[in-house]
Amino acid sequence: MKKFSGFTLIELMITLFIVGILLAVGVPSMKTFMQSNQLVASTNELISALHVARSEAIKLNARVSICESSDGKTCDTTGSWKEGWIVFVDTNGDLANTGAPCAAPNTDCLLRIHDGFTDNQLTVAGVDANAAAINSFTFTSRGLPKAVNGAPQSGVFSICSLDSGGNTIGSRAVVLSLFGRVRVSDNPAVMSCP
Repeated sequence: MKKFSGFTLIELMITLFIVGILLAVGVPSMKTFMQSNQLVASTNELISALHVARSEAIKLNARVSICESSDGKTCDTTGSWKEGWIVFVDTNGDLANTGAPCAAPNTDCLLRIHDGFTDNQLTVAGVDANAAAINSFTFTSRGLPKAVNGAPQSGVFSICSLDSGGNTIGSRAVVLSLFGRVRVSDNPAVMSCP
C-alpha cells in the first residue's frame, strides 16, 4: 500500500487564514510607510534644489532663480509646486528662462529640472512672510534671496501627505530665511496644509 504525502484540506485552510491575517495587518502599515518615505523624499528634493540655486548664484556670481514649473521650461504662477520646478540662471531678473543649457557667461540658462510628483495625495505649496503664495525665489550673487524689485524674500514650503478623504496624515515644512538658510521643520504652527 502506498502512502500519500501532502497537505490536508484543514492544513491548507489554516495556512490561508494565517496569511490573510498577516496581509490585513501588513498592507495598511506598508501604505503608511510608503507615504512617509514619499514625504521625506519630496522634502529632500526641494531642499536640494534650493541649495543648488543658492550655491550656483554664489559660484557664478549671478542671479539664480527657482520657480514652480509644470513644463520644465517656463515659470508658473499657480502657487502649487507639486507639478515641478526649475532652477536657472536669471541674469536680468525677469524670471524668463531660456531653456538652454549653460554655454556662455552672463546668459540665462537652465541648471536643473524637477518633474512633478505623481502621488495625487501629496501637496507642495509655499507662502511668504505676508502669507502670499510663493511662485519663485531668486538668489543674488551673495546667496541672499531677493525679489526682482530688490526686496528681501523668505518663506515656508508646506509638503503635506493626505489620505483618501483629504485629511492630512503627515507634513513637513521647508523654511527659507532672509539670509538664505534652508531648514526643515515638523512644527505644525508654520505649515499650511489643506
